[in-house]
Amino acid sequence: MSNDPDSSSRFQKQRLSPTLADVARAAGVSVSTAGRVLRNKGWPVNEDLRQRVLKEAQELAYVPNVMARSLRDGAPSMVGLVIGNMLDPYYGEIGETVTRYAEECTQTLVMVCNMQRSPQLELEYCRRLWEHRVAGIILAGGGFDQFTLHDELESLLLQMERSGVVVTTMSPRGLPFPVFSVDNEVVGEMAARELVKNGHRKVGIIVGPMKNRVLHLRIAGISRVLEDAGIEYFVHQTGLGPSWVAPALTDMLAARPDISGVIAASSMMSINIIQAVEATGRRVPDDMSVIGIGGHALGDWAVPRLTRVDMALDVCGRAAQDYIARRIANEDVPADFSCDPVLVPGGSIRNLNG
Repeated sequence: MSNDPDSSSRFQKQRLSPTLADVARAAGVSVSTAGRVLRNKGWPVNEDLRQRVLKEAQELAYVPNVMARSLRDGAPSMVGLVIGNMLDPYYGEIGETVTRYAEECTQTLVMVCNMQRSPQLELEYCRRLWEHRVAGIILAGGGFDQFTLHDELESLLLQMERSGVVVTTMSPRGLPFPVFSVDNEVVGEMAARELVKNGHRKVGIIVGPMKNRVLHLRIAGISRVLEDAGIEYFVHQTGLGPSWVAPALTDMLAARPDISGVIAASSMMSINIIQAVEATGRRVPDDMSVIGIGGHALGDWAVPRLTRVDMALDVCGRAAQDYIARRIANEDVPADFSCDPVLVPGGSIRNLNG
């Protein structure tokens, strides 16, 4: 430990973030002059003073307080993005889309919060984002219990909206805010129709806990198509996460070994579905056809390439940001949003018609 009597004060100075007043003091100028130089908005400032301010700011490692500037200027520049689980490629794609679009098109700083599929943590992150004076918030969490704390979340979000925060979601939640998502009943219909078109008469559906509206909508769409076509189907609910997929598929096939096609009803179920099938001794698509639901990572990583229903996450994420930006600018913007899912062919479905 140092015996230098000034070491403690120097340590404290190093730990504290330098302020604009610190820069002005070191440069021997007024705070307003230092602010004009560092904001670089074209204010006329003597060149010697300008260089002195810049030099001291660099030496002090000064960084502007964006939050304070936003509050002063009345134009917040931060958007909160609450995602379900960073380990899930579905949410990774959302995070990539939103942050890249924000930087390229709006210069908005996106604060990404990983709620780890905890409804309590989702509530907590919304409160924290509100405290950080975000201009808007995008709720992109899914695959968890969205019913138990629904009323508490709605009450909090309504308070945030009254304070000026623009609230959006990327999945239907039964909340009174704009939803930027494809129609999940249509998603289910498309997945089922692809198996029906290829001659599959006995179909299995693997789905996680039915504790959110998205899964209810998808299963409704799947069931309607299969029932209309007279197809036998078997729904197997399982736990959440990749470790549940293989045992769920094994159990389903033990009960219904005549199933020829499987629908993985969520992104998380789709991630390891081909490996899970092949772990039973079957090959995809020769012995078992599979179709997944989710973003491009599912197709990129799977061998053979997974046939999937794409959720157009890039379109939805950009639309949510555009809506927030236009609302902040006090523009009239419709809350209605429409975007179609897309069937992306792969090599995981066998045609049984011929």
